[in-house]
Amino acid sequence: MKAAKLEPPATTLTVAAGAQREAAIETWLQTTAGAKSGRCLVIAEGLLHDRQGPREVPVLALAAGCPCCIGLVALRVLLARALRRYRPSALLLLLSSAQHLPRVRAMLASGELGVRLAVDQ
Repeated sequence: MKAAKLEPPATTLTVAAGAQREAAIETWLQTTAGAKSGRCLVIAEGLLHDRQGPREVPVLALAAGCPCCIGLVALRVLLARALRRYRPSALLLLLSSAQHLPRVRAMLASGELGVRLAVDQ
């Protein structure tokens, strides 16, 4: 599958659940240029359901499990649907483990997931 265009910038981080996740979202909102437009989106691995995050930013649940291994299809589908629905100017992807973070970043940047994102390192 070939990605046609470069989508919004994406930031990928590894955080634990709970307060650390909320703090990471708030810090990202304060430092990202996309926050000024109000069209930010967060995808968080391991959440049980979608919800509103700080500043009413949508936080979408990604099933637990490595997004580049067993969760590849779930990530591809969620990412495509979220970009179509929300049209974010910035995206934050929160993973629960750093083990596969380089692989996930490479997949996002290469377009292997159907969209090609400008990934912050």
